[in-house]
Amino acid sequence: MGELGRPAYLRLADLLRSRILSGEHQPGGRMPSIADLCRQHGLSEQPVRQALRVLNAEGLTEGRPGSGTYVRRRPAPARIPRGRYDAAGSPFAGASRDPGPGGVPHWTHDSQKTWATGALALRLRIAEGDPIMQTQYVFLAADRPAQLSTSWEPLALTGGTAAARPEYGPLAGLGVVERMARIGLTVTRVTEDVTARPVLEAESGPLDVALGSTVLSIERTHWAGSLPVETADIVLAAERSRLVYEIGVPAEITPESDVLR
Repeated sequence: MGELGRPAYLRLADLLRSRILSGEHQPGGRMPSIADLCRQHGLSEQPVRQALRVLNAEGLTEGRPGSGTYVRRRPAPARIPRGRYDAAGSPFAGASRDPGPGGVPHWTHDSQKTWATGALALRLRIAEGDPIMQTQYVFLAADRPAQLSTSWEPLALTGGTAAARPEYGPLAGLGVVERMARIGLTVTRVTEDVTARPVLEAESGPLDVALGSTVLSIERTHWAGSLPVETADIVLAAERSRLVYEIGVPAEITPESDVLR
């Protein structure tokens, strides 16, 4: 189906989106009124309103009652280094050593004992129904939600130790790598599976993003050899986050051996 086969409201949404992303419509600026858009594009009011709803759902615009539709000011994305697990302590705090004017990063948390679902059992290589510690986090920077995270750890590994509850006791706030080291488990690698998807309704409020916005969803696992010691689901607002990956090259690779294929 060609461009002319697309609904008029989607064609208008495409045009207005391109003008916003190109800077023709500036952040904070007022969009043309519905009446102006109808006149300029030869459309009735209904498809114009539908087009504006699409842009609003995407987080590009916002409606102000009695005033009109405005281009949303989009914050500069926070850089989240992929190598943030190398340093001791919380990776979130470690990635934000320079807090700037917004203050020191911090987080809220809630831990509770639960039992592994089939999906979590596969990720943690345990039996379905095994006891696990679940911890839910809301991470904040400049007093605004930066990311959500739910982590799970097998109580067969941590139960009865100071590491059983991640944010309580003498090991609180140390991060998975250091906490596990304190109970004799050496984390050797961290895997992350990153996807982009629409925000869920249950996430939009805590993350302070509009329904229809895109989030980055990260399935992360800490490994001690072949043993998963923790797995987590991490959610970040895509427009406010930028994952930065630094990948080391083995020293033995030389210009002579690194042949393009």
